[in-house]
Amino acid sequence: MLIPAKCEHCKKEFTAKTTKTRFCTLDCARDAYKDKQRKEKIAKAIEKVNTKSETRLVITHSELKEKELLTINETSQLLNITPVTLRRWIKAERIITSRLGKKHLIKRST
Repeated sequence: MLIPAKCEHCKKEFTAKTTKTRFCTLDCARDAYKDKQRKEKIAKAIEKVNTKSETRLVITHSELKEKELLTINETSQLLNITPVTLRRWIKAERIITSRLGKKHLIKRST
């Protein structure tokens, strides 16, 4: 049984041997599979970025001014430096912190 069909990947006309045949050659089938995997990977990455940006808390400058104790991220936002720089300053003892478990708390007055 020969059935005229159109390849889903390259859009060329071909003669299929069964009703389930979707691609004209094995190369087209492989390329279509790779394209599908690539698109899924990109979609997952975009979804991951979107969920991270939604869950990230944005604290305004005025809210930070009211707090007495600040975390490393809040202090770095207030000083307009990266958290890595602030951790370096803490290690060099330029800034004194109090520890609550693994969390550094920085007094606003220091």
